Amino acid sequence: MEPLGLLPSLLGARAYDEIGARLGHVADVLFEERTQRPAWLLLVLLRASDRFVLAPADGVRHHPGGIDLPLPRALVRTAPIAAGPPNELAADHARALAAHYGVRSSPGPWLGIVEPSLGLVDDRVRMAH
Repeated sequence: MEPLGLLPSLLGARAYDEIGARLGHVADVLFEERTQRPAWLLLVLLRASDRFVLAPADGVRHHPGGIDLPLPRALVRTAPIAAGPPNELAADHARALAAHYGVRSSPGPWLGIVEPSLGLVDDRVRMAH
């Protein structure tokens, strides 16, 4: 994953799984406050506009058509969910996500870069109701 300067280019990017199947869009990037490194990507799942999931940012490849996550679709779709776009990740949710994905989680805190009232649906930014 690239340094913080590339994070804005991720917002709204189409997200694909490890075999190139479309997952949805990136609604936010949560970074670890101490290191300023991306830790989690908040995704709005395709065909589930009200379903937000977090996926680890490690290993993500950025390309002109979006991003590729090195994860199987089923693993992302069954991740512990967030009801709406958070601007901060709670430690207990981070532990559950890390266990789900089989990754190590940093100690946090994790902060988003998007105004919490924003979500991405259908290739455009909209205000959440």
